[in-house]
Amino acid sequence: MDANIDTYMDDDTEAKENEANEEEKEWWSGKDSLSPPNVEEERLPLIFARDVTFKKFAKHVDKCNARSGEHEAANCVFGQKFVSAVNSTHEYIHNWGRKSYYEEADSCYVPEGLIPTGNNGIVVANPCDQNGNPWPTIIVEVASSESLSHAIDKVNNYWFLPNYCEDVIIIKIDKWRNRRHNSQTLRPLRRLRCLKFCRTASLQQNLNTTKFEAIEEIEFGSVHPNGQESSFCIGPHMKWITIDCNCIFSGCQQPFPLFNVVQSSVPLPPQSPSPLQRPGVAIDLYDIQQSIFRAMGVLLNTNK
Repeated sequence: MDANIDTYMDDDTEAKENEANEEEKEWWSGKDSLSPPNVEEERLPLIFARDVTFKKFAKHVDKCNARSGEHEAANCVFGQKFVSAVNSTHEYIHNWGRKSYYEEADSCYVPEGLIPTGNNGIVVANPCDQNGNPWPTIIVEVASSESLSHAIDKVNNYWFLPNYCEDVIIIKIDKWRNRRHNSQTLRPLRRLRCLKFCRTASLQQNLNTTKFEAIEEIEFGSVHPNGQESSFCIGPHMKWITIDCNCIFSGCQQPFPLFNVVQSSVPLPPQSPSPLQRPGVAIDLYDIQQSIFRAMGVLLNTNK
């Protein structure tokens, strides 16, 4: 039986099947490796094994699809900071978590001002499900075993369809090859990226766009794209992801709430410039980086 990893193809697309190499076949047959090997997308679909029973195949796929600690850590820390930031202003937002009708997004954030109740008179014109629930305004997807291209496909083919979501934030956790680390500080060497997609900002640039690109791509790991150790996120307040109030409350009754909330485990010094250019929430990506490293079971905060 053939197994495809992190590939998205139309049903009518014919693709040449490639044989996995010995290292990749060892991954399939091994008992300890949960993360898929790094496979170039042009080689997919890939044949890892033949004459495999469906029961064995299904068991292996379930094992591979199990969420990693770093995946859950990134999603959890982002959610805690974002929800607490908005709720601290008494303008509440709810994390409805992972739902199949959201095309398997890791977290879906819905402002209270969009949720109908028995007496608030809100009518959802474009519900996301049969219960009449509104679409989330903000979606967060953490891609660890999932390829970045597959996550971006979901942005363009689903989440950014008309009248759906406003912002999508993808946190991409690259493979930790050979458990690389700095031999002196023990700092893990791993690439981490945060990509922000904004429907409104993209349409302002090109009203006729049919393909949404990230308006920001932020490197917040410990290596450059070429694998060399980096210093662009070695402490607090160096890398931020921001979410505008206009996006958080898109579709709510105007005027939208306006506030400026900066979320970091280390308070921003009084004289420091704000990372926010417009009202909204700023989240320190160093905190998310550290939560990922902690989940990897390695030494943290090597500057101490």
